Amino acid sequence: MDGARSMESLAAGDAPHNYFRTLGPTLLISMGYLDLGKWVVALEAGSRFGYDLVLLVLLFNLSAILCQYLSSCIGIVTGKNLAEICRQEYSQTICVVLGLQAGLSLLTSEVAMIAGIGVGFNLVFEYDDLTASICFASVVVNLLPYTLSRLGKRMAGMFNACIAGFTLLCFVLGLLVSHPKTPVNMSVMFPKLSGESAYSLMALLGANIIAHNFYTHSSVVRCFSLLYLALIQIPYVQVQRRFPVLTLGSLFHDHLFSLLFIFSGVFLVNYVLLSSAAFKSKNAMAVNFEEAMELMNQIFTDPVAPVLLLVILVFAGHIISLTCIIGSGVISEHFFGVKLPLFAHHMVPKGFAVIATIYHAKVAGYWE
Repeated sequence: MDGARSMESLAAGDAPHNYFRTLGPTLLISMGYLDLGKWVVALEAGSRFGYDLVLLVLLFNLSAILCQYLSSCIGIVTGKNLAEICRQEYSQTICVVLGLQAGLSLLTSEVAMIAGIGVGFNLVFEYDDLTASICFASVVVNLLPYTLSRLGKRMAGMFNACIAGFTLLCFVLGLLVSHPKTPVNMSVMFPKLSGESAYSLMALLGANIIAHNFYTHSSVVRCFSLLYLALIQIPYVQVQRRFPVLTLGSLFHDHLFSLLFIFSGVFLVNYVLLSSAAFKSKNAMAVNFEEAMELMNQIFTDPVAPVLLLVILVFAGHIISLTCIIGSGVISEHFFGVKLPLFAHHMVPKGFAVIATIYHAKVAGYWE
């Protein structure tokens, strides 16, 4: 499916500018940080512990930047993705453990994507039918990639990057516009930790360190290495005409700049949600999904907010779907030695995600 392969075309020289060839893949990867589960984690942490965890959220964000940067550097320098390197360096047992960890991370992202679009559907249409919400989410995340694949690899890659940029921009600006007076607490320089905050800390860490995204990112940007090795065999004048500053150093610099730029927006989103939850809830504590969603309704007071939220969730879900397809292929082939058709990587995780969403929403009673 060209929709999934189009992500690599951005890194392989089909983008109009060097910065866009690094910014595009980073934008696509960053969509994994914009789902309902991560928003609820930030709301829960803010409502229970106020500003005590803000500094640690910043630390987790910087850790995510470092991990993403190292993953991209590995792909650029070696021409191999991170899973291939692990396969060469580690034993079979360790590779299986890493593969299970990455697979669980991927399935969690799929579940959060399906559940998030379903919640957005309910908020907009005020329709509490569980089956209809999940069917809507399933159709949307499966239909968009196949529709865009008809545009061709290059056009689909550019369009997907524009969708990701538009989604991130809408979410960041939407939060800032709806919260022009978000309080800034200077006492966050000294976080207060306790045993009660351990669960929230683990959830915040998991929301920032997304294992399968590292393998996906390294797989996408490895095209830089293949392109660089091909170009150094071309006469210097021809290379300068098309890629005037194509060096490994400039690629590293551009990737680091893109990561810092995009993940600053991700941290800003988390900070606004956390601080808004701390300000709105005061003494109330959001300790479960339903209470966190009620608090989210209080924060997004504008009547247009639910529609914008659904659009953001749909577009982000589309990009997450593509990254999960690539990640699933990398994980299954290099960690487990199983090479499946692209269709299987698209449908199997979605099937597990739909089943898990129905179970948690209907059987376990998390959707009321």
